[in-house]
Amino acid sequence: MAAKKKKNNKKILNAFLAVLIVASVAAILYVSFFHREEKGLQPAEKKQSSQQKVVSKEKSQTPTRVKEVKEKEKTRDSSVSESAVEPNMKKEKIIVAKIVPPRLTVKQVAIIIDDIGQDMKSLRDLLNIDADITFAILPLLPHSREAAETLHRANRETLLHLPMEPLSYPKEKPGAGALFTEMNDAEIVSQLEKNMASVPYVSGVNNHMGSKFMADEEKLTPVFRQLKKEGLFFIDSRTTPSSKTRSAAEKVHLTVASRRVFLDNDRDYKKIYQILMNVIETPAGGAPLIVIGHPYPETIRAIRDASKVFREKGVSIIPVSKLIKTASSQGVS
Repeated sequence: MAAKKKKNNKKILNAFLAVLIVASVAAILYVSFFHREEKGLQPAEKKQSSQQKVVSKEKSQTPTRVKEVKEKEKTRDSSVSESAVEPNMKKEKIIVAKIVPPRLTVKQVAIIIDDIGQDMKSLRDLLNIDADITFAILPLLPHSREAAETLHRANRETLLHLPMEPLSYPKEKPGAGALFTEMNDAEIVSQLEKNMASVPYVSGVNNHMGSKFMADEEKLTPVFRQLKKEGLFFIDSRTTPSSKTRSAAEKVHLTVASRRVFLDNDRDYKKIYQILMNVIETPAGGAPLIVIGHPYPETIRAIRDASKVFREKGVSIIPVSKLIKTASSQGVS
């Protein structure tokens, strides 16, 4: 009986061990399978995680990179635009040049440009020159008043460029508002007043043509008397060696002066420029150094170029009224 019981216990123990072994094997297989699945999925998960990080990084950097690209494109477009516009498309601006005095003034010169009033382009070109030029405006022209107003706003000195009868008349006509020797005194004064009304803000007068009229002291005297009454001065353009300016002016005590240099008998840039260079070498003493020219392109260019040399050499271009005043204070008439 005891042997039978012992045998039964042994069977139970063997069965328990068998179950335990099976359970252990099953557990090992399960763990092994689960670990392999996890190991197989890990690269994909890591790849996905890495991709997410890259996307996230790209997203975080995109606004900055886009901004940088736009900034570069903007700079490049701006640079291209400026380089393309500069030579051809920048609209020229017309401005009045600011007068800069020479470093050390050793000589003073007045430059008068006659025949202003025909057009405005030449006047604007002259106003762009860094020089205190004096402008002589012809009366009764389409742009006479406009020119006078423009020069007044620019604070530049103006003269009435008074037309007078030449010896060559009627072959050469002096233009609207001219004074003729056949006029009586009242007619002369009346025409002078009309001319002055068409050109406001003038500080003085100079003659246009007038080789015949300027040689007639009797006709010149009422003109000078009226100028004296108006508080003006007179500049003789020296269109004739027979001018009676001095004797007529002495009768009415009018301040007068005469042109010493004429710029553009020949409309040649090199010749005009050389004449201006000669002005630099002209002695400062004697009569006021008054230069007269016309609004020709060649003259304008020559004055623009010469004015730079004038400044370097200490030659100051000043309004003719100031030059006359300076000469008078030094006892030069």
